[in-house]
Amino acid sequence: MDKLLRNCLIAKVIFAFQKAYQFSFAKRFADWFKFLFEHSKTRRILRRFLLRPSSLVYSRYYRVLDAINGLISRISEVIRPAITNSLIYRAISSIGNSATIKDSLVGRVCLKLGGRGFLILCFALFLPIDWLLRDVLALSSIASVWDELLMIASLGYIGWRMLITKGARVKPRATPLDAPLLFFLAVSVFLLCAVSPHLGIAISGWRAVCQQMLWFFVLIRLIEDEHDLNVFYYAFCTMCVLIAFHGIYQYIIGVEIPAGWVSQSEVGVRTRAFSIIGSPNIMGSLMVMGAPALAALAYHKEKPLWFKLMCWAGVMVICVATLVTFSRGAWFGLAIAATLFFLLRDRKMVLFLLLGVVVVLLFVPEVANRILYLFTPEFQAATNTGGRAERWAIGLSLLHNSNSWLGFGLGRFGGAIAMQNKIIEGLKYFYLDNYYLKTMVEMGYIGISAYILLLVSTIVCSARTIFKRHSDRLQTRAIGLLCGMIGVLAHCYFENIFEEPYMAAYFWGFAAIIMFLGFRRKKCSVTTETE
Repeated sequence: MDKLLRNCLIAKVIFAFQKAYQFSFAKRFADWFKFLFEHSKTRRILRRFLLRPSSLVYSRYYRVLDAINGLISRISEVIRPAITNSLIYRAISSIGNSATIKDSLVGRVCLKLGGRGFLILCFALFLPIDWLLRDVLALSSIASVWDELLMIASLGYIGWRMLITKGARVKPRATPLDAPLLFFLAVSVFLLCAVSPHLGIAISGWRAVCQQMLWFFVLIRLIEDEHDLNVFYYAFCTMCVLIAFHGIYQYIIGVEIPAGWVSQSEVGVRTRAFSIIGSPNIMGSLMVMGAPALAALAYHKEKPLWFKLMCWAGVMVICVATLVTFSRGAWFGLAIAATLFFLLRDRKMVLFLLLGVVVVLLFVPEVANRILYLFTPEFQAATNTGGRAERWAIGLSLLHNSNSWLGFGLGRFGGAIAMQNKIIEGLKYFYLDNYYLKTMVEMGYIGISAYILLLVSTIVCSARTIFKRHSDRLQTRAIGLLCGMIGVLAHCYFENIFEEPYMAAYFWGFAAIIMFLGFRRKKCSVTTETE
């Protein structure tokens, strides 16, 4: 199969470009810049900072977690015999070990996944499960709480594992990102108490901002080995490709969209893909996360050629789907994510990336027209009259007319909670289409400062993971996840991306996986690492 693929026309073209690149000016320039950087003081300072060993194990926070784990370990020594000898436990074990289960396909899949793998799979499929419950089955009562139930079930499983696991005490799953994340959660609780004229709305606003962040603490304890990592990684990438195919199909058949999604002055945009998500902007942002994550799989040296070509084909499908969302913010995020990925992993591919951008601009006039529209008087008039510029100015005015340091109040303006609870008479409600500005208006200068500190800490801790000495395979995965996260953060400047629970959950899930790769992978004491 590999020999057949290597002799096909596409492979020959790719190999010809790679050979031409070896003798090109672009390669000489890249090698010259690389030489300068490797011998620069900047590189030495960065390496000294990024490769500095973590002092987390000496912190009081780590000692507190270790003491809690020790208490749980002592409790488990007492109650484990009662659990393992109970009728329910023995019945479940006998069912799982029965020949009927082991010989069936469904049984083998379930045994392969295990309880932990099933929970991780449900998290990876957060979006389709939510869509199935909310839009297909119309089970609104279950759809509104199923993610909380999944989080509770995950916490219950983690506690169960700690109670029944024999042997040495489980080491604390602390990471350097815990402190800034806990600090932001503490600041948000303070602001919830300080500015809450309508407590119910404030609590809903707090949940919209902070609840999905808690998945970070859950996943960092739920993932125990690389098998768990693979369950999430492959399920998420497969989901992104399937949604991309569905979005492209929508564009081909010209699915009907609301008139407000396209300006009357724009030419050639007849429809925009949104798949099961319902929003082209959110779909584009999901594709921004999926593209570099899937591209990372294509760099696994031990994988066969057909697997790598399938990964690259999937990346192309995701990129095309991002184009047909016609979300300029998603295009911007994808450009940043792709450029950063290739700079960190494969610099020679930057030339192919630039070539691809030129081809799209020349041969897909709808894309060029939508970008050029940004520089027209019609766009300036639209953005200043009901567009982002006017809405951002109103949001800043509202902030400055209230307590600028504490904000206008969680859930009161600029996001989904405020749109659902229009309680202030005379106030015009709308989405601010800038998640950072929305956070600043609701949480003030204190809140936005804590949030920016959290995001910067996330990027820095992730960079430390990348620059640690890992296998090429795991390092590339960390690069793909981080680039997708940075692309989404760029898109958040133009849209309220994290208003969608699954987008915030996936973002902090990515952060948890990177922290697992950098700080916890070799320290998990419950299971043996497997590929």
